[in-house]
Amino acid sequence: MFAAGAAASAALGAIMISRAGAWAGAGFLATAVPGLIFGLWMAREHGRPGSRFALALGSGFLVRLVLVASAAFLAGRAGADAGWRLLAGLAAGFVPLFLFETVWFGRNALRREGAR
Repeated sequence: MFAAGAAASAALGAIMISRAGAWAGAGFLATAVPGLIFGLWMAREHGRPGSRFALALGSGFLVRLVLVASAAFLAGRAGADAGWRLLAGLAAGFVPLFLFETVWFGRNALRREGAR
């Protein structure tokens, strides 16, 4: 269930920037791909005992941070227009997926709390 919703959210972001160019695509990939991969890991670990959920969360953040910083450095060297396009792609890759994850994890946490 998580994978389908996350993929649909990422697809929505891809549609939003589909004509914005290569820098927007790079920004989208820098946030959406790690978001999907590490989001699946977090979904698998959610509610289980141990600290693997926190490890998945932190790892996903670190990978995105490195990819975004690398893309921003390259876009900065390419010119002002590249930076704005990259920013649009970063937002399109991050925001829809983040909103989906927030709702999904929140609902599951409430279900688990209600089942106690």
